[in-house]
Amino acid sequence: MNGGSNKTLLLTWIALLILLAITAGSAFVPLGAANVMINFGIAALKALLVMIVFMDLRRTTRLVRMVAAAGFVWLMVLAALSLTDYVTRAAAGGW
Repeated sequence: MNGGSNKTLLLTWIALLILLAITAGSAFVPLGAANVMINFGIAALKALLVMIVFMDLRRTTRLVRMVAAAGFVWLMVLAALSLTDYVTRAAAGGW
């Protein structure tokens, strides 16, 4: 891996662990449907951290950044569709 300095990698790892702890802790907080949206937001933030630091997108060409951004946008579209399905099932009283 030709990543950044050890300090950057360590800080990113710590940030990912903190976000993991927040995600796990939010399971015990009764927020209803907002809990799912918050966890999707945290997951998106973790994905962005991994893309920027570990995939080294800061030092790549514009084309690679554009392809990575398109992949991330597509991931968010799929997450939004999954969230829509989840929310409508809960509202319809299914399961």
